[in-house]
Amino acid sequence: MRRFGRNLLCLTPVFLFLFHSILMAGPGQNSSDPRILWAFGAIRAASNPPKVEPVTAGMVLSSGDKLKMMIQIRKKCFVYLIHRDSEGNFSMLFPYNLKQFDTDYQIARNYYAPKGEAWFQLDNRTGSETFYLIASDQRLLDIEYTYEQYASSKDSRKQDLAGQMISELDGITEKYLASSKGVETGAADRPLVRGFERATGADQTEIAGLAREISFDHIHSESFIIDHR
Repeated sequence: MRRFGRNLLCLTPVFLFLFHSILMAGPGQNSSDPRILWAFGAIRAASNPPKVEPVTAGMVLSSGDKLKMMIQIRKKCFVYLIHRDSEGNFSMLFPYNLKQFDTDYQIARNYYAPKGEAWFQLDNRTGSETFYLIASDQRLLDIEYTYEQYASSKDSRKQDLAGQMISELDGITEKYLASSKGVETGAADRPLVRGFERATGADQTEIAGLAREISFDHIHSESFIIDHR
């Protein structure tokens, strides 16, 4: 991740997690629906021995705590995990790059952010951070194009392109909220995101056990907001 807000690094007092979910309401799960497994876990620095917990609404985390996400594609679809930091900067955490959809995008394989055994560790910079999780039965080419333009643009253009990213992400919610369905059931070499640091000696606790299955008709969207006070 590019950073979780230029105002994260030794997050001192408090991270208040607010959770917003759009579960495109519908009648029920169909075996042919696109499906993913999703896990978002945290390890508190104070826990001894280290214990992984699911990230939930209202969860409070602090400096030194660690975060990790997992995505598994169960039925073919296209998954995007996008981060927006407290200063409005965007980074795409998954796919690791857009070519991955053609080169390394496998059913029933666990993909992690960050990759492999690493975890993100909360630093001391403050501000709100937002994660967008979007799964779609079709590639979201507008989002992909705008993000590529944003990532390769000069600083003078980034603000305008960031506004376009927000508009497109919000547009997904507005367009599909009324018409799509969603059903939930229980179930290393990437650039560092600002606001987090690589955790040296990070605990290798597996977060896959936290995964919940998400089935949807056309599109599924969730956002996770971290408010560091």
